[in-house]
Amino acid sequence: MKLPFLFLISILFISYINLNAQKYEINKLKYDYHQYVPEIGDPNNPAICGLASFFVPGLGQMVSGETGRGLAFLGGTAAGYVVYGIGFSQFISSVGNGNTRPKGLGTMFLGLGGVLVINICSIIDAVKVAKVNNMYIQDLRKKTSSLSINVEPYVTQLTINNQEVTPIGLTLKVGF
Repeated sequence: MKLPFLFLISILFISYINLNAQKYEINKLKYDYHQYVPEIGDPNNPAICGLASFFVPGLGQMVSGETGRGLAFLGGTAAGYVVYGIGFSQFISSVGNGNTRPKGLGTMFLGLGGVLVINICSIIDAVKVAKVNNMYIQDLRKKTSSLSINVEPYVTQLTINNQEVTPIGLTLKVGF
């Protein structure tokens, strides 16, 4: 009884933390996850997110800030197990009645196949989400620290009224 309660509390906590996270649906249009280069300070580790989704489909997305997306994968997995349970109950009832041709095997395989496909898709998607959201955060870091100030010496020769003049000074370059 405690395990489902703790699981629900952890999902609510993760969703509360990530309420203001940038949405993956917007980020994926701007960033290509193939071009991701890890930097120190990236909040989402793609390998950890993929591993989390391996054990609990959708958990990697939730850790990366996409709680709704993670819950969709988790719900799809639960639906696959429900389909498997329906097929298993049909199989048990048909074998118990002494039928030579058991029923429910196709439904069982359909449910387990769905769970397997959803789990693989969840792992791949968790890695993509982590990379794209990290690229967004890397971009934010670059934009906030883009002020540059350069001071360089200035020496040149000019001809003014047929006289050679050598002005000396400093140049100040400010970039935003």
